[in-house]
Amino acid sequence: MDQASPKMPDSARLVWLSNFEAEPFWTPEGMLQLPKLSQADDGAIVNRLEEMSLLLAEKPDYVILRQPSDEAFLSYLADLGFALPHILCVNAADKVMPISRAILNDVGFCDSLSALARMNGETFLLPYAKTPLEEKISQRTGLNTIGPPASVFARVNSKVYSRRISKELGLATIPGWECESIDELEAAFQEAAPILESGVRLVLKEAMGVSGKGMFMIDSPQKADSILARLRRKSQGMSHCAFVIEVWQEKSKDINYQLLISAQDVKLLSVKEIIAEGGMHMGHRFPPQITTLQLDAYKRAGESIGSRLRQDGVTGIVGVDSIISSSGEVFPLLEINARFNMSTFQMKIEGLLPEEANVVAKHYPMVLDRALEFERLASGLKDVLFHPARNIYGVLIQNFATVNANCSQNGRPAKGRLYVLLIGKSDEELQSLDRRVKDSLARFSCA
Repeated sequence: MDQASPKMPDSARLVWLSNFEAEPFWTPEGMLQLPKLSQADDGAIVNRLEEMSLLLAEKPDYVILRQPSDEAFLSYLADLGFALPHILCVNAADKVMPISRAILNDVGFCDSLSALARMNGETFLLPYAKTPLEEKISQRTGLNTIGPPASVFARVNSKVYSRRISKELGLATIPGWECESIDELEAAFQEAAPILESGVRLVLKEAMGVSGKGMFMIDSPQKADSILARLRRKSQGMSHCAFVIEVWQEKSKDINYQLLISAQDVKLLSVKEIIAEGGMHMGHRFPPQITTLQLDAYKRAGESIGSRLRQDGVTGIVGVDSIISSSGEVFPLLEINARFNMSTFQMKIEGLLPEEANVVAKHYPMVLDRALEFERLASGLKDVLFHPARNIYGVLIQNFATVNANCSQNGRPAKGRLYVLLIGKSDEELQSLDRRVKDSLARFSCA
């Protein structure tokens, strides 16, 4: 299929595919990486975030899921006013297998997608992120795709690329280095030695690290020497290396903003403040608590970044991670995520909310020894559940599949997460809703 297809016609049908954790598939084979830990149960939860697509897709479109959604949850979304799409379920017995691999492994499912493509020649595969796997699905099934090829997304999602265009565009850029070889990494550490000796920390990041993975804090020349020696040993036979080193910044806020890049213009879709608890990313709040001058800085940076990305062939939704330092300075480009973002799935929801609402998008960890039914969960929150016609403030449940993502029949404790929006008129109301959700979930947890 043509990977640079024209704009979709009005009669087009979409097949939504939420292939979260796409970054590994943009990473060249043999790329040198930092040591990292991952847990299978976390992977299963992230994979079930796919259910978020139900907040964007609508009939007559299709959404690909691993398992059918809870019928009561679907009724809940329909009651909120969502015109739910058709759901297609792929055979994905392995909970941590990327969904695009599961699709390619399921011959019968691919044949069904091919039949869908033949039935309507204007059917488009719309992935969360385009990698070589989604291009293979397009080739295998005959589904159209839009936008640039995966190779373009792989290039612009690199933190090396982000730093270089940040400097090229004259944006405020955190002092640091881009390194594409072990020798460049060693030279950067040598140059940074006086900074470390002064007591200032550095952070080493993989170019394709995501969600806090692929990062290493360095607070002394000795630690720099240690990680460099470890990477040299590990690099035997590896031809690829891509890291950035940055001087650690004390920050007041983490900000994510979202752009829509088309051939005609660049639109700033949202600016949201990331929230964390105990150093862990838990969600975000909007509108962000920033000054008018800081918001203006994001508008200018967004236009500049979007125009620059378009020069490299990027169109569609792009997320940008940034920080505001403790002194109030905006560093508007730390990392480009040329794919959907969690904020993308809230775009239709935002149209249901009161203009004056303060909103926190958040997830709550859970530990269950048996699967939880949606009706039981909703019953515990019944009097505070958001509804545009009955209760314009309260709790809106964004995803239910992640709650039971690891539950099995053996009764062993299993990790899950509940993703919600807390909608209130003030911080005090948001804090009250937060307590209410925690108290309600404690009734079901076996931890």
